[in-house]
Amino acid sequence: MKKNKAFIFNAYGAILDTYQPFEVYKDQLGEHALVIYKLWRSKRLQYSSQLSLMNRYTNYDLISKYALEFACDVYGMKDVTVKKNILEAHAKLDCYSDVKDSLKTLKDAGKTTAILSNGSPQKLSSALKNAGLTNLLDGIYSTDQIKTYKPSPAVYEFVEEQLALPRNKICFISSNSWDIAGAASYGFNSVWINRYNRTPEHLPYQADKVISELSELPTIVL
Repeated sequence: MKKNKAFIFNAYGAILDTYQPFEVYKDQLGEHALVIYKLWRSKRLQYSSQLSLMNRYTNYDLISKYALEFACDVYGMKDVTVKKNILEAHAKLDCYSDVKDSLKTLKDAGKTTAILSNGSPQKLSSALKNAGLTNLLDGIYSTDQIKTYKPSPAVYEFVEEQLALPRNKICFISSNSWDIAGAASYGFNSVWINRYNRTPEHLPYQADKVISELSELPTIVL
């Protein structure tokens, strides 16, 4: 892992805490706040994959809206204002507590750091600026730039071209095991942040390393 020259992070879940808005509105969401959040996240992946297979590229903000509407409908949460506020709050997320120090350590070691996300460029830029991470990143890449979603190989190829590095010198870090599978299949080195002790995917494309928090990353790659 020490041969890596660039470290590419998924934004939502690896760097930015996406549950925050659901915590803010948990009284309005009721006892199902956490399961609505989990269903929303899984439905976003389903919709992005489904639309890709249909050759119907759709802005990720719209996909997030469709997925949240579905998740809320399943549990009978009809408040339009709350749903609108949750979606808007994702432009103002905070990062996890160990993110800044971890990124700074990588930067101080001369490594390139960047974001690769399905999120829209506007929301990504806003959220990363709000979290105070802009000066710790060398690039912010969105799948919107090539109009297809992860885990398509075209996405990882796009980043490889942007970095002008061979794929075996690039390490991809995500909290999503499906995303890790896509990056590993493409040929990136990979680290899965498994904060919540989730079961790994049963696919032949596994992470090179698994960590429980981002602060562990510099110790295994530097």
